[in-house]
Amino acid sequence: MRRVAMVVVITGLVAVMLAGCSSDDRADGTVSVVATTTILGDLVHNVVGESAEVEVLMPVGVNPHDFQASAQQVAAVQRADLVVANGLGLEAGLHDVLEAATADGVRVWEVAPDIEPRPFVEVVDDEEDHDDYGDGDLDPHFWLDPTRVALATDLLATKLGEAVPDVDWSVRADVYTAELDSLDIRSTERLAFLAQGDRKLVTNHLSIGYFSDRYGFEMIGTVIPGGESLANPSSAELASLVEVIEREQVSAIFTETIEPDTLAQAVAAEVGYEVKVVELYTGSLGEPGSDGDTLIKMLDTNVGRIAEALGAP
Repeated sequence: MRRVAMVVVITGLVAVMLAGCSSDDRADGTVSVVATTTILGDLVHNVVGESAEVEVLMPVGVNPHDFQASAQQVAAVQRADLVVANGLGLEAGLHDVLEAATADGVRVWEVAPDIEPRPFVEVVDDEEDHDDYGDGDLDPHFWLDPTRVALATDLLATKLGEAVPDVDWSVRADVYTAELDSLDIRSTERLAFLAQGDRKLVTNHLSIGYFSDRYGFEMIGTVIPGGESLANPSSAELASLVEVIEREQVSAIFTETIEPDTLAQAVAAEVGYEVKVVELYTGSLGEPGSDGDTLIKMLDTNVGRIAEALGAP
């Protein structure tokens, strides 16, 4: 019923646009790009510069898994020259909106399926077998690996060229790719001081698998099981996580700016020694002026916090 209702709403909006302002909206030749997340919005801004108007659907700090679009945002999607979405189930609440836009001929590009996506990282636990981990589902959180963002940047320039061929989108894309390459080198150097035995991660949920894979870390536990941040762990699962932390002598639990750290704090309090709870930027940029208000800044900040928490100088 929700799907039917959404289609009805979208159909009504399209009718209003066709009857009213849509014929004149683009008279000035303005290029319109809609991005679903703040992270994709930053990526798009870095490639289009002043050559397009960019609308980002999700506000800062929102969990992408449960965001719902307003009627005005649905209309913006329908008008766009290009809609840039993440895909792989990240924007579950936008599925019907994006599907309807595609059916109406809007160019909708889902990034994650095109950047060699990998399955969710299998959590290492020597004593228990968690069927929720490593189940073959593809991980949508590609942006935590700057080399994959660089690939996405090149692909975005191509997609923009298909939608609006009279602009050379590759120039700014090349500049941004170079910045991402520098970030990757810098991150590798900052993390090089960590011994292999210190590269063990306990996180809020399975959101930093691409980071872990890129920089040689081992995921040994999550507060929320599996890849879905909206799941609820049982008391037995939390007790098991405490045992894993103590056995592996983990020094930190990494949480996320988009979710409360209440459960992580409770787990840390149960460990028989002091465990730091450290917040990372994962599903959203930070507020303007923060140390995570761009994708490059948030990745740089995450690397610094992880390195410091795990003992790097």
